[in-house]
Amino acid sequence: MATKFDRLRNFIFRRRRAYRAVFQPGGVLGPSGEIVIADLRDFCRATSTPAVVSPGTQSIDPMATGIAIGRLEVWHRIMQNIHVSDADLYKLVERERERLQGDDQEE
Repeated sequence: MATKFDRLRNFIFRRRRAYRAVFQPGGVLGPSGEIVIADLRDFCRATSTPAVVSPGTQSIDPMATGIAIGRLEVWHRIMQNIHVSDADLYKLVERERERLQGDDQEE
């Protein structure tokens, strides 16, 4: 019978494989992947500040800045799932397993 840990580990590894299959089929970022990653990089403001200045008030626009931060979070999520090493992934799974064990003990 699969434990919470086993289900979590399988979920995380399956998700990483899915991200890599989309962005790096065959383990390499191909021409189409490069185009999509470049577009996402620009759209998500991955190489610039997420702070957006309102042209009207010349001050930081909190709503537009919040949207830009959300886009940047998406960029980071994609990059983490593409570039995470097995060792780092196992550390993540182990930390989550320990957290789940702590939750079980509190119940």
